[in-house]
Amino acid sequence: MSESSKIVSLSEKSGAHSISISGKPAVLPAAVTMLKEKSAEQLLERIKTLFGKVDDSLFTMAERAHGQEEQDGLFQALRLLRVERRNIAEQFIKNISRAFDIREEEKSESSFASDNLSLVHNDDLEQLVAADTMVANAKRDFAEPLTDLCMRLDRLYSVKVYEKNNPLGPDAICDAFVEAVQDLNLFIRARLILLKKFEQVVMLQLRDFYEFCNQLLIDQGVLPSLREQQRAARQRSAHAPAGVSAGGQAGIPVGGQAVPGGVAATGHFPPGLVPAATGVTPMPAGDLLSHLGALQSGSHYQGGGAVQLLNVGELLQQRLVDSNQAASLAKVDSDVIKLVEMLFSFILEDRSLATQIKSLLGRLQLPLLKVAIADKSFFSKGGHPARKLLNELADAATGWQAGDNYESDPLYQEISAIVERVLNEFDRDINIFAVLLESLREFIIRERKRAEMLERRVVDEADGRAKTQAARARVAAVMDALVAERDLPQVVQDWLNKVWNNVLFLTCVKEGTESDAWNRDVRTARDLVWSVQAPMPDSRKQLLSLLPVLQERLREGVEALSYNAFEARTLFSGLKEVYRERFALAQQLAEQREREVAEQVAREVRAAQTVEPAPAPVVAEVPVAPAVEGESSAEPAGVAAVAEVTTETAVEPTSAEPPAAVAETAPAEEVAVPQMEELEQVVAEAEVAAPEQDGLAPLDENDPHWQMTFRLAQGSWFELKRSEDEQFRCRLAAVIRDIDQFIFVNRNGAKVAEFARLELAHALRSAQLLPLDDGMLFERALQSVIGNVRKKRSEQR
Repeated sequence: MSESSKIVSLSEKSGAHSISISGKPAVLPAAVTMLKEKSAEQLLERIKTLFGKVDDSLFTMAERAHGQEEQDGLFQALRLLRVERRNIAEQFIKNISRAFDIREEEKSESSFASDNLSLVHNDDLEQLVAADTMVANAKRDFAEPLTDLCMRLDRLYSVKVYEKNNPLGPDAICDAFVEAVQDLNLFIRARLILLKKFEQVVMLQLRDFYEFCNQLLIDQGVLPSLREQQRAARQRSAHAPAGVSAGGQAGIPVGGQAVPGGVAATGHFPPGLVPAATGVTPMPAGDLLSHLGALQSGSHYQGGGAVQLLNVGELLQQRLVDSNQAASLAKVDSDVIKLVEMLFSFILEDRSLATQIKSLLGRLQLPLLKVAIADKSFFSKGGHPARKLLNELADAATGWQAGDNYESDPLYQEISAIVERVLNEFDRDINIFAVLLESLREFIIRERKRAEMLERRVVDEADGRAKTQAARARVAAVMDALVAERDLPQVVQDWLNKVWNNVLFLTCVKEGTESDAWNRDVRTARDLVWSVQAPMPDSRKQLLSLLPVLQERLREGVEALSYNAFEARTLFSGLKEVYRERFALAQQLAEQREREVAEQVAREVRAAQTVEPAPAPVVAEVPVAPAVEGESSAEPAGVAAVAEVTTETAVEPTSAEPPAAVAETAPAEEVAVPQMEELEQVVAEAEVAAPEQDGLAPLDENDPHWQMTFRLAQGSWFELKRSEDEQFRCRLAAVIRDIDQFIFVNRNGAKVAEFARLELAHALRSAQLLPLDDGMLFERALQSVIGNVRKKRSEQR
């Protein structure tokens, strides 16, 4: 009679309430409560053991770290885990306890995402793979005790308990631990080591744990004879004549043709895919690949270039029904199927690719699904050849547009041929993707070489035109700064306008404004202006030293331009006359000053003699004027000698003007010539005339579309809408900085549009120009899927 208390009646099951729709927890059955407490104790002991092993591993890895950054990250993780281990253990047990409050769930297509993608921290797929692998291994290795536990818990709950919502299933245990450590700021290698040790200490030791849990429920009277019932069911299935050959091999339909993966359908299991919790052993990966291979070779795509996403679950269901088989999928395989479907759903909706190209790429769904099932590193290994091939195909077709005879387009034919080879030749050897990738790259190189030649001509033409405009603007700025408010001799104006304007233009175009040649030529122009503006006679010696160098620079400029020899001689002769006049003026001013000095000395002497009579010897010391006159009379000869060297002609003093006239002309020469630093600033601020922009309204500096024009990368793809009927794709080939102009070309390298910056900002603002996302297609799809699922999961919470 004592055992009667351990038997759970059906009324107890019907009376046990799970979480209601309102979310309020209900009282769990006594057997479940005991299981919850005892299992928590068991798992807590294993978590304590886990942290000891993690501590040792991290310390050893930190000592052997190659770089300082890695070592610091590992030691920091070690300290953080030592501090937080108690909190992690408590949170882990809370998560396990919360899993016992099972909700009534609606079937959702995103079950994969909520179970697995939540493990991703910052979209780090290494953690996804690590967690998903340990869960898949546990389900495979402990399928029998796990199935028994599901069935016993299903007897105790009012809602359906199966593999997914089993509170002690591998998914729940792994999720509970990952959630407990997800907020820790751990170095990525430390986080992966933590997951690895969790797998070794906890997940790989779940057989004893599940046996303990089953025995605990058996002791409470929950399906105590379940094993015997299952054994009897298997024996009846083995002797059932329908769908099984004399050899007793499962998976051979009445027709006699062997179809891998499945057991013959019985009254308990109707044909098709059945849930894993029903007790049917999951289909081995090899059998699943065989089924997918058969589907791959079949025709499941519509014609006419239609974009079509395959429902692999339905295709497998129909295949099993046709062969009168029942089979279940391993959780990891089911997850991979759903993930690949979501990835291709994104790919087929991507507006960066033409519909015809998306239709071709969509046919790779089954081959890539086979790759993902056979090689679990497919999602985490960025350099996987299958992923690289898909990315290269999408990248090559980003700017492609379907014409009237698009099927004869070389790129379309190449992509179509690659897809056909994958469908026809790929079984399980991924080397074919590497071979096709190499072939595709060779094709792309050939195509782009032809386009680059035309594109280079377009860009060079625009760049040359821009440099010409910018050079003229900068030369004009220099000339304006030198000539403004100055009354220069006509010959100097001719030198600047006819000769040196062109010299500066050529130097700016060829060498740029940062070159030594540009600085030398600008200094020559400045020195030329200064030489006819410098105050005399104070600047006489400086001018005498400058003239030989200035003459040589002017001669080099004339030769560089191949200037007319006759006009050059005329300009040099005119310049000599100017300098002759300036030195004559200097001579007159010097003589005038000498006379003034002599007269002043004489006046001072006479004044001294009047005030205090002095002896006769004092008069003998007064003759200052003759000495000054002698000195000044020797100077014109020296000036003439230097002028003869520098200007190839003697400087002869002209007829002396009256002192008053000389004094009147002197102030006109006191005009400051800009320094080189001022001229450099003028050049930097020179504005190039912008092209006509049809009266477009200026945009605020903080306008997002104006700011976007400064962030556009060369090579980016866009969709340009000239009208509702005229839309095409183009690529930003170059940004001409000198005139703020943006050049766009098509796939063949021909120019299709050019915009000034303001025009481009308005085109982006009005959606006339739409950026296309031309990043790696597979990575964009994966990030989008993970992001959407994480968002959906957070909304459900």
